[in-house]
Amino acid sequence: GNNNKMEKESYKDNDEGGLLYHKLKKLISVVDELRDVGLQQYINLPRIAVLGQQSSGKSSVLESIVGIDFLPRGSGVVTRRPAELRLVHVADDNAKPWAEFAELRGKKFYDFDEVRQTIDVLTDKIAGKKKGIVDKPIVISIHSHTCPDLTLIDLPGITRIPLQGSDQGMDIEKVTKKMALRYVKDPRTIILAVIPANADMTTSDALQMARDLDPKGIRTIGVITKIDIMDKGTNAKRMIMGQEVPLRLGYVGVKNRSQQDITDKMRVSKALNEEKLFFSSHKIYSTVPSENLGTASLTKKLTKVLFTHIKNYLPQIVKEINVKRKEVEERLRELGPPLPKEGAEKMQLLWNMVTEFCTNFKNTIGGRYISQQDKTTKGVSGGARIKHYYYKIYKEYINGYSATEGYSDVDIERAIKIHEGYSMPGFPSVDVFIYLLQPQLSLLKEPAMECLQDVYLYLESLADELAHRVFSRFPGLIGEILEVVSRCLQEERDKAKEILECLIDSEEGYLFTNDYDYLMNRTDIVPGNKDEKKHLSSTTVFVMELRQRIDAYFNLVIRNVRDRVPKTIGHFLVKKCQDKIQFHLYSEINKNSMLNSILGEHPMITQERDDLNKSLEVMKRATKVLQRDPDITNVISFDDKLEKDLREESKDNRGRPPPQNRSRQAPPRAAESDNMSIRSNASSGAGEFRPPGGDGSAYDRSKRETMNPHMARVQQPPNNAPLAQTQARPQQPRNPAPRNNQPRSNAPSDFGNLFGDGGK
Repeated sequence: GNNNKMEKESYKDNDEGGLLYHKLKKLISVVDELRDVGLQQYINLPRIAVLGQQSSGKSSVLESIVGIDFLPRGSGVVTRRPAELRLVHVADDNAKPWAEFAELRGKKFYDFDEVRQTIDVLTDKIAGKKKGIVDKPIVISIHSHTCPDLTLIDLPGITRIPLQGSDQGMDIEKVTKKMALRYVKDPRTIILAVIPANADMTTSDALQMARDLDPKGIRTIGVITKIDIMDKGTNAKRMIMGQEVPLRLGYVGVKNRSQQDITDKMRVSKALNEEKLFFSSHKIYSTVPSENLGTASLTKKLTKVLFTHIKNYLPQIVKEINVKRKEVEERLRELGPPLPKEGAEKMQLLWNMVTEFCTNFKNTIGGRYISQQDKTTKGVSGGARIKHYYYKIYKEYINGYSATEGYSDVDIERAIKIHEGYSMPGFPSVDVFIYLLQPQLSLLKEPAMECLQDVYLYLESLADELAHRVFSRFPGLIGEILEVVSRCLQEERDKAKEILECLIDSEEGYLFTNDYDYLMNRTDIVPGNKDEKKHLSSTTVFVMELRQRIDAYFNLVIRNVRDRVPKTIGHFLVKKCQDKIQFHLYSEINKNSMLNSILGEHPMITQERDDLNKSLEVMKRATKVLQRDPDITNVISFDDKLEKDLREESKDNRGRPPPQNRSRQAPPRAAESDNMSIRSNASSGAGEFRPPGGDGSAYDRSKRETMNPHMARVQQPPNNAPLAQTQARPQQPRNPAPRNNQPRSNAPSDFGNLFGDGGK
């Protein structure tokens, strides 16, 4: 009876505020519910991670917090899978404590010896029986009147040397550090750094990692263990008071059960009583402030800090849920509904997709509006791209081009003589005109054919891109669709090519013009301006006139073909293929029964849709959890300075992407749905913190001199000074964002009594 009373009091210390305790319990329950619906797979949630070296006393600290002996014990590495402990406080002192494993849902364990054995079984099941270490957590919920409402993660201890005969590799230190880093690098994870008092704390891997990841010290709490086994004549007072290595949130010293106590099966409740007696009667530790000693003080501090973190980050989590939900819904729309099972329904689906493909094909070419998600190419596309090809044709033959530039006067005189034949001299033949003009006209065919081919290739590439988007669910169908489209395009291209060849041939083979300017100025038998040219020979005059007439006529031809070639391509290829592609596809569907049989989704598409639907369901359930109490974070603050520091950290991280557990993420938008909001003083924008080293390898012992006051020779700041003052570190550039300055809740004043500080 007395033991149960002490267990209850160790937690009831945190329950002086009544209403605030229920608000706290509600907040932590909400975060646990978000974990239960699976949100942790996509968005990181606030939690506490216990970090320390092998055999530093992590498990003993956890058992003291829980108030129950339930974790495996032994020599060497005992914790080989992370253990996520969800502690639920039960108000009824007479209720029997029980536990439940996520892997064995539905089965309640009232015997905590069986809980210990089950942890061993589940560990061996995944990590093997040869002391292997695996990063797959065991999730355990514990309901008891002895424990607070907290969520803690017990991480495998950082190990330097592999056990002989085990599955641990020579890189065990790197593996354990990397595993720990994966959890504690998240800015929403509170780090509980466990440091044994009988070792030099400046060599602590846990403390070094925490300081590197949390330079401002706003999420690191230090725990000093094994105080009772320090060398005679020494004590941990300087460590506990932060006079050796300062921490913003400070340290708490605890006295856990010794190995002999565990062997003798001493109850945790009795150990807690002995802890109180030890500190109160010790000549040194009795002078240390009570908030720095004992498991009850540690629980109080953890609860306070976790509450503040949840209160700060929950509004931000809401926004990330909304962003993620929109992204998932947009991707599901792109994938379309699941494939029908009936043949008639499959055929209808195929017809609908063909109609969508043809409509998009026409709209893209016609320049009609296409939504952003339907766009397949960047930059100029569709009809604008085709007109670009039209504008380029024969461009080199305009703006001062002379068809006779390559002919000298001697060349033209020779041509005149060659075509005189036996006729009277002085009467140049029309054959001279044709003879000199023909080589220039023959140059017109190649640019026309190139323009035709460019347009054809663009139409083919456009069809390919649209087909891969519209029929992306059915990869086997894309080839069949493109084959039909390609045949149609080739047919229309060949017809257009014949017409273009006839067009150019008509310009080469038949010389005629109705151009008014040419008829008025270039058709006189005797050239005008005779007085000006009387000093010239008749041959020179004829040469000049012939040159001018050839240039004038060639310019007329260029003007005509620059219009007629694009019109021919536009009508006989671009327009005709738009009119006929849909007909060809429908005909092929009706003829080819095989198309229906290959109308099957790629397994990756089906899997992606299933995964997206699962994540969407998670987001919807998370939304429902948060909508139950939109004002849940609107409570009085425990620690105004810590809240301010957290908001500043959020502003510093505003330019970084939010911490999410999915690799395929577009940059999130800071958007909030109309039907879901949580009001708070907290600003949004905290992002993923990327520590130096990334994989944990950067935390080597060579860096510990930055923590050793004798080696670094830096002046120690006061115990309550921010940790950032102790180390010179490059600051992240700030990108200030507007703060959500909503009024603080007018909560009753007794809400602040939870920690005995009146909330001040």
